[in-house]
Amino acid sequence: MAGPAFPVRYRLVSLLTAGSMINYLDRVNIAVAAPVMMESLGWDEGRFGVIFSASLVGYALLQFPGGVLADRWNPYKLLILVCIGFSVFTALTPVGQVAFGLMLAIRFGVGMFESITFPAYAALNARWIPRQEYSRAQTLSISGTYLGQAIAYPLTTWLLTMSAWPMVFYCNALLGGVWLIAWMAFATHTPAEHPTISRRELHYIESNLAPRQAQKFSPWAVAKERQVLLLSVSYLLLVYGLWMIVLWLPTYMVKVRGFTLQQMGWVGMIPTFASFAGLVSGGTLSDLLLQRGFSVRFARAQAPSLCIALGVPFLVAAVLVPSGGASVACFAAYLFLMNIAGGGYWALPLEMNPRLVGAIDGVMNGSGNFAGIFGPMTAGFLVAATGSWALPFLVAAGLAAVSFMIFFFLVVPEPLRVAASAPGSQTASVT
Repeated sequence: MAGPAFPVRYRLVSLLTAGSMINYLDRVNIAVAAPVMMESLGWDEGRFGVIFSASLVGYALLQFPGGVLADRWNPYKLLILVCIGFSVFTALTPVGQVAFGLMLAIRFGVGMFESITFPAYAALNARWIPRQEYSRAQTLSISGTYLGQAIAYPLTTWLLTMSAWPMVFYCNALLGGVWLIAWMAFATHTPAEHPTISRRELHYIESNLAPRQAQKFSPWAVAKERQVLLLSVSYLLLVYGLWMIVLWLPTYMVKVRGFTLQQMGWVGMIPTFASFAGLVSGGTLSDLLLQRGFSVRFARAQAPSLCIALGVPFLVAAVLVPSGGASVACFAAYLFLMNIAGGGYWALPLEMNPRLVGAIDGVMNGSGNFAGIFGPMTAGFLVAATGSWALPFLVAAGLAAVSFMIFFFLVVPEPLRVAASAPGSQTASVT
């Protein structure tokens, strides 16, 4: 490790972590507030399933275009624009009580602006972080999603007990503005542009970045690549259930497990912190295996995929055990193991093509969140139609098992061969 005890690149990653925390707080606050909003607005689980999915539609649609834009433009400036966008739409959420369709449009706007965030993170980290540290940096950057969710539980429930539910969204939007000021004051597009970076750290970063060929490649070609599609299908099947848990677990704990609203606010943090610990551990594990000489495939795909297989029985147990406390523990174990696997998913795009990391991330994360659209929606309708809260989670467990098989046996993290963007150029390998 070069440079001071806390190098500039990791101060930048810390700021990204804070950004993803606020991003996710804006995204899941409505799930925590849902029981109160249902009673206030008179909308049932089926309608709220559609509302949850509306933000995910917007979130999924712009993932790939956002990744292409981050690769080609300036991810630092792009993050400024998207933070302004999702903060404004978060503040507008209470206006949605006027009409169901308006609520859908506003939550779609929140998801649409947030969708560009993680592809932009990937593109920025590819410019700032050495290859052997990339999985840790990327998972740390997005680990704020779970910190945001953890804060959302007690903060939102406290706001709900102290004031009307619209205050939840006004406060969250204000946090986005605070982060934006910090980002514009500290961050830069590349290490060379940063005014306080040392020559030693700059040399260390630039000497260890993943190689980027001078020739430009078509970002649109990655959406047709077999390995990108396999990676995306595996991620899609996994995220189907993860989004269901994120958005419906608070209501499940209150309505099925008998927790009070305040108890749910605190107990709900246990699976969330388990998710955070898993994601950070997964990035560290993947980088460590690579540094210790294991193959790229084992470090980035096969070892992480084994955690999915280990986690599936815990999800099944979570909805079958009689004890509410045991159920929370099983959800926590499942989410910990699933997020260790995330260290592989989020590192693979860099191994496939450093120049197109944003576009590849966009295809993968966009695919996963298209599944997330249907996860919360189908859960809501299944519960409304059958009265069974176990059924949606058992379906998610089955899909996670298929995700493991694809990730372990079929995904190969090798340099992609994609068509060059210039007319008449030959197909080339990126190494």
